[in-house]
Amino acid sequence: MTIELDLHDPLVRALDGPRELAEFAAHTMAAEIQRAVTARGEAAVALPGGTTPRAALEIMADLPGIDWARVVLIPGDERMVPVTDPDSNEGMIRAALVSRLTGPTPLLVGWEVEEGMGPETVVARFEARLLGVVPTVEGRLQIDWVGLGMGADGHTASLFPGREYPEDRLALATTHPSGQRRLTLGPSLLRSAALVRFLLEGQEKAATLAEVLEGGYVPVRLPAQLVARRSLACEVWCDRAAAGLLSKPHAG
Repeated sequence: MTIELDLHDPLVRALDGPRELAEFAAHTMAAEIQRAVTARGEAAVALPGGTTPRAALEIMADLPGIDWARVVLIPGDERMVPVTDPDSNEGMIRAALVSRLTGPTPLLVGWEVEEGMGPETVVARFEARLLGVVPTVEGRLQIDWVGLGMGADGHTASLFPGREYPEDRLALATTHPSGQRRLTLGPSLLRSAALVRFLLEGQEKAATLAEVLEGGYVPVRLPAQLVARRSLACEVWCDRAAAGLLSKPHAG
């Protein structure tokens, strides 16, 4: 049976270089998060790991005007490591953003990986915590703002090529191609966010980005399509090098 999907073309915003991208992302994230706080009284925000998001978070930490006391931060994916491990996404978010704030700080809802605990147990406990912090809109959980990266292999969060992902799970245990166990928000929760923003840079991602946005829909090979092509509220923020192979016009 063929399932017809409603696919969308995200708006692409291409900045001159990595520094300009980080500045744009920081200021726009700050404005969008605060608008969610103003509209709803609080905001649930899922943040990505990686070098590009880290630069934006460090800039955003110094920006005024965000009522951080009314913000809940969620690492969109995580490794099976404690928060003190250098590879922890939560650890990066704490170091780049939370620890740099001089006033009230957001609530950070982490995956709480503990030694000896299996990934499915971590996921089950994390899903229960999500129910307490993510609002329900029209009968389903909806995060206010989701940030994502994308690898040159087409993965996003910890959704990797080579497998299908269930639509009914808020969170999942997955496996990196290296064999490392990972934890991630599920694709349906990611793409149903009120706002979805991809952050990426570099010429090495240009061919993949063009295929993800403009090629055929093959999410088993390009999991980023599960979110980028099926969200009504998605934008891609990148540098001009990453946007270099797109055939369609993009915003500056």
